[in-house]
Amino acid sequence: MINLISIDTVFKLFKNTSIYFLMFLSISIFSQTTFNDGVLQYTVTNASNRHVSVKKYNDVCPTGSLTIPQNIENSGESYTITSIEPFGFYLCYSLTSVSIPDSVTNIGHDAFGECSSITTINIPTGTAHLSNGIFASCRSLASITIPNTVTSIGSAVFYDCSSLNNVVIPNSVANESMGGSAFGLCASLTNVTFPNNFTKIPNGTFFACNSLMEFVIPSNITNIEATAFYGCSVLEEIIIPETVLNIGESAFGACTSLKKVVLPNSITSLPNNLFYQCSALKDINIPNSITSIGNSIFYACTSLEEISLPESVTSIGDSAFGNCDKLRDFDIPSGITTIAATVFFNCSSLTEINIPSGVTSIKNGAFAGCNTITEIIIPDGVTSIPDIAFYNCSSLSSIILPDSITEIGETAFGNCFSLTSFDIPDTITNISNQTFYQCTSLTEVSIPNSITNIGDRAFYNCNGLTSMTVNLATPLAIDANVFEYVTTSNITLTVPSGSVSAYNTTLVWQDFGSIAILNVEDFINSLAVDLYPNPVKNQLRISLDSGLKLQKASIYNGLGQFIKSSKTLTTDTSNLTSGIYVINITTNKGKLTKKFIVQ
Repeated sequence: MINLISIDTVFKLFKNTSIYFLMFLSISIFSQTTFNDGVLQYTVTNASNRHVSVKKYNDVCPTGSLTIPQNIENSGESYTITSIEPFGFYLCYSLTSVSIPDSVTNIGHDAFGECSSITTINIPTGTAHLSNGIFASCRSLASITIPNTVTSIGSAVFYDCSSLNNVVIPNSVANESMGGSAFGLCASLTNVTFPNNFTKIPNGTFFACNSLMEFVIPSNITNIEATAFYGCSVLEEIIIPETVLNIGESAFGACTSLKKVVLPNSITSLPNNLFYQCSALKDINIPNSITSIGNSIFYACTSLEEISLPESVTSIGDSAFGNCDKLRDFDIPSGITTIAATVFFNCSSLTEINIPSGVTSIKNGAFAGCNTITEIIIPDGVTSIPDIAFYNCSSLSSIILPDSITEIGETAFGNCFSLTSFDIPDTITNISNQTFYQCTSLTEVSIPNSITNIGDRAFYNCNGLTSMTVNLATPLAIDANVFEYVTTSNITLTVPSGSVSAYNTTLVWQDFGSIAILNVEDFINSLAVDLYPNPVKNQLRISLDSGLKLQKASIYNGLGQFIKSSKTLTTDTSNLTSGIYVINITTNKGKLTKKFIVQ
């Protein structure tokens, strides 16, 4: 039986065969669209218009001067070069000059990147866009003319063109089409002229432009983006016009020669790291419009001696003034409620600091390394002294804690070599690890009956201790390392009556030189006695709970020198100089030491 094939089937077979033939033909034609002249490789990009792109042939770089032709012949056909391929001449280190015909309208990204010997190259007048990194690291390129046909400039176009000196951006370039880091690491750049319609300086625009000694920010600029001038190591002065509304993070960070900054009243916040490591900065104004100061904004500004913050500031970030080792005077605005972490870290010339009464929180390491501060008053409302809060405050000899304190963090007073005595408040339940680490001048410590734990190395190397009073009937079980490198046999331990035998048989406590008896009445609850007003000017009044009778009140100055004594509840302080004083109050039921301030 003979099977007949329908006309429809034949048509389908013919159609499919034609498709396969055309595909084969296309592949054959495509294989012929790339050709070369031994130096350059050309690829047909538009067959009907006979347009080709160009790049180095066989990945071999041309050397010396290169002239890219406008037209090229192949198989009797003439083609026009209209584009340079991405990475077309990338890493052609020996290329010294390039002439590009005006027929080229598109130059691909990184086309001449790392061509470190190019001294001259032209941008064709028909080019509208400068792609990312097209001239990056052309380190011998000293000048370039951007034609007014260019409307957009990509990122890092001239990045690391270390010989480039002066650039004019034509008015044809749209601000929103200007990429970041365009002139980063242009070490010889002294000036860039922006179009009049620009309102922002993009991020990283002048990153590490180490010859940019001065720059006038145009009055049409409203936004300076992050790292715009970061690392401009010879920039000495910057005046920011009143038109600027926003400045990005690290905009002027590491400008190590920057001495003077004028900030406008138009900004409300100073961002993180704004003047980070500006080691020459001495003169800066903080306008009344500022409400917040970011993290590390003046970190390591080692020439900054004084700075005035307006009362409008309500927030200061972490490490804002860290390592400002010449900062001497500083008034914290009254609206601040939190002292940020390491905000004054290693401010070794800061001799005094007044914490506003509205502060309720102090963060880790806030004053660590402030080794010339001698006294500090923690305001009412603060409940915690955090970890390493006063670490390395080697001159701190006096600290007044409020009744609100319930916690003292680890190493809070570590290396406070000048601290001689410390009455732990009876609101504290835990002496944290290394709280008094290497407080080598500490001679007396009183531990109230509220304490339930003493952490590791709490009194490490406190080798000046001679007296410790513990108002705990039952000895706490503690590790021997609590008093590591302390000769406890030289310390007199005073404990409640009836507890001596218990301490004599308890590990660590039994190693103390002698154990004396303390009458429980010798400890008066700090809340039973009040001083007012405090601070005081003319008369200090002592208020006692019912049942307490004053026997004697003795006043000492901050150096421990006796000033005067009284047996009345009112003491004249009008002849005392301003400062911190200690008053020892003896009553019919025991003694108590408190501190007060004379204004």
